[in-house]
Amino acid sequence: MRFIAILLLFSQVIFSQKTISGQVFSKETSTALAGVFVRDTKTENWTISDKDGKFSMIIPYFQDIELNFSILGKKDINQTLKNGQNSITVYLEDNTLHLKEVMVTANKERKYSELTLGTNAINNVQAFTLDDVLEQLPGQTTSSFNLNSYKNIIFRTASNVGSFKSSKAFGTAFMINDIPISNNENMQALSPNTPSLAGNDYGVNTTPFNNPNVGVDLREISTNNIEEIKIIQGIPSAKYGDLTSGLVLITTKVGNSPYRVSASLRDGTSELNLTKGIQLNSNNSMNFGINFLDSNSDPRNNLLSYQRVSGSLAWKTTDKHSKVKNTVNLSIRSTLDDAKRDPDKIAADIIKNEKQGFSISNNFMWKPSNLWLDGINVNSGFSYDRQFSRKERWINRALTAATDSKEEGIHDAFVLPSQYTSISTVEGIPISTFVNLEATKTITNKANWIHSLSFGLSGRSSSNKGDGRKSSAIGLINYYVLDDGGDTRLGYRDYDFNRTRTENQFSAYLEDRVYKKFEEDKILNIDYGVRYENQSGNVSLQPRINSSYSLNKTFRIRGGFGLSSKAPSLNQLYTGERYIDRLLGNGIYVNPGVYQKAWILTVVTSGDNLNLKPSKSYKTEGGLDVNLPFANINLTGYYNKLKNGFTGQMVPISKEIPKVNITTNGTEMPTYEVVGTDNLYYLTNSIQNNANSEDIGIETMINFRKIKALNLDVSMNAAYVRSKDLSESITYYASTDLLSAERYGVYPSMPMTNENFTASFNFSYHIPKAGLLLSLRSEHIILRTSYLTNSNYPNGYLDNQLAYHEIPEADRTNSQKYGHIIRDTQNDSQNKLENMLHNFHLRLSKDFLNGFSVSFYSTNFLNLKPYYEKNGIKSPYDYFAKFSFGTRLNYQF
Repeated sequence: MRFIAILLLFSQVIFSQKTISGQVFSKETSTALAGVFVRDTKTENWTISDKDGKFSMIIPYFQDIELNFSILGKKDINQTLKNGQNSITVYLEDNTLHLKEVMVTANKERKYSELTLGTNAINNVQAFTLDDVLEQLPGQTTSSFNLNSYKNIIFRTASNVGSFKSSKAFGTAFMINDIPISNNENMQALSPNTPSLAGNDYGVNTTPFNNPNVGVDLREISTNNIEEIKIIQGIPSAKYGDLTSGLVLITTKVGNSPYRVSASLRDGTSELNLTKGIQLNSNNSMNFGINFLDSNSDPRNNLLSYQRVSGSLAWKTTDKHSKVKNTVNLSIRSTLDDAKRDPDKIAADIIKNEKQGFSISNNFMWKPSNLWLDGINVNSGFSYDRQFSRKERWINRALTAATDSKEEGIHDAFVLPSQYTSISTVEGIPISTFVNLEATKTITNKANWIHSLSFGLSGRSSSNKGDGRKSSAIGLINYYVLDDGGDTRLGYRDYDFNRTRTENQFSAYLEDRVYKKFEEDKILNIDYGVRYENQSGNVSLQPRINSSYSLNKTFRIRGGFGLSSKAPSLNQLYTGERYIDRLLGNGIYVNPGVYQKAWILTVVTSGDNLNLKPSKSYKTEGGLDVNLPFANINLTGYYNKLKNGFTGQMVPISKEIPKVNITTNGTEMPTYEVVGTDNLYYLTNSIQNNANSEDIGIETMINFRKIKALNLDVSMNAAYVRSKDLSESITYYASTDLLSAERYGVYPSMPMTNENFTASFNFSYHIPKAGLLLSLRSEHIILRTSYLTNSNYPNGYLDNQLAYHEIPEADRTNSQKYGHIIRDTQNDSQNKLENMLHNFHLRLSKDFLNGFSVSFYSTNFLNLKPYYEKNGIKSPYDYFAKFSFGTRLNYQF
């Protein structure tokens, strides 16, 4: 109804139209190019060149027309038809180092603050994964080469504390051909009973293999068939949802291309790629690709390794009138994290983390011959994976006991031997679906205002059908090992993922892209819209706007504002019940050769977090673009606010439990009787919407004009960001006096402030005729600080009924009165980078005319090793990339 009402509002619009035509050729061979995708950049109207390279398109306005030409293997170009010009001839060049201009860094979009990375920027860092590519962006730094832990990314923040960093990484959305890559269904956490925001990741030497709740694992995304990456760090279009921190749009292409084979080596990592595009006929083409990667954390052994195998198949078809374009993409994948036992460490864990799955998607575009609609687009996708994690541990300890009961009460315990092998497994089957239906219409009024309207509906679902988490010991029913004595421990229980329900999201959006040219150089662009979001019953309206205005050829100003939200994952919602196990009496009663007896009291607490709401993001940005004779300068300032982020909260609970008396009598089996009740006080963990954060910063990009005498391109970027993280979670400190009226001291969370200031320069020496490129990239960490205030005195306390009482401010430091709930003094924590850090990375590439090319890449090629000193101990900076080098060979035929 809204869409119809808006169309009626524009009933006075003049539907001015004209037809343009043209022909597209290959510059190298002068042959016609079929299947070139031709797009009007103002209205998103499109067409496709026929077998003779010819195309025609109806344009609903008479101003200057800018067309984008795109096809696999050729460099994308934009061409302008001036007012009154109705035809154009275009020549597209092969996308190799023989081009006159090669862009090896991020390129800022013309209208707003988006950044684009093309194939040369991807190859500039010899990328094995998407993470390698995104580290080139302003504010990012190159990390040491390592594929043995999951990779994620966050934009425009200095947050480095687990819960805040994880919430922001989880809110970064990735889409391939407008189909989301979803991590909402991932539940591969080892224990459901102690949920942390990192999902209880486990590994060897703190290496986390799995990534529930912390964003997409970028190791799984190979770059062998990616043609373009667009990064929106600011305000996304109203079309995109389920995000808070940023949006990464990945584009692949389908078309005729030669066989392309590549092999890469770097440290203990090798990769092989094969791709081929086939033109079946003038209206059908097909592409396939295979990627294999094998990585060891140490080139000298394979104790810790990662493997990835992926394949892709795409089929594109068009009708003979260029009214329909349909692309089907099928991808299969398999990954393996493998931690073998060190023969010198018999007690070391053995871990396998496997994943196999497939995704299928369909992108349908139709231009109906209808006055009311210019286009109908339908994007749909389905993803299925089987994840299996296995952790094996050798146990060597005194007698222990455990129970598998899920009922509250007293149970006979299993008495376990002192030596055995404990095995824990997690099987997840995450399934996600997505569909988006969009209708578009472009209209022009008498004053030549161009309105490109779009209306869309989308839905997505998340479920996990795996067997869940299980634990066993060889030859024993072993669920969790308790410490000796009458202590209280969190007990492990099996958890079936089929207990979870399917979570659904539904959204609708309406957007208007406005273009107006007032004078020759004064141009206004406004993209404004609203998105309706229903995420499992949590409803919100999200207005979004981006705008830019060119004052003249030199200056352009930009501004934007937007709201967005991110739904909680299944692993955050469904954590399972918490089981508190307490050994009764004096623990395990043993009469050698006669009996071993123990009882466990189990207390059950609900653990699911079904009241979790989506996290929310409020973004504001403004910018200035300056086009000078010697350089293009882009300056952007922003303020982002995250609310209702996901973080852990300890919750105090009191339960009445039976009090028992255990009787032993020589060789007779011990017995117990209930002699009364007692109160049990304990803390259980839940996930709540308690994380709030603010990021304020400024970033700049400068692309200097090419120094033709030296064949040298120079560019730089710099970014400063200040983040303030404040959790509303409360810390409870148990009283050291069990007879006091104060059971827990209540401490508020204190804010943490972080600052980062980084800069990067890129120098590219390029000889097009020789197909030679030498690129030097420098990184400079100018400022990195963190400051955390600690609260040493309680604001209040909980009594024995867990009722809260506020302590008068004047009494909070009274150690005589409240010393039993005052925790040990914790000083404020402040860390500051003492000296600036500088790092340098080198790439040398050569394209031969026979289809062969070679490249060499080195991180920290000067082998710099900066250290900092703390408490008399020198340690290397963990965020400073170490020396690493490798090479890549490519051949196409």
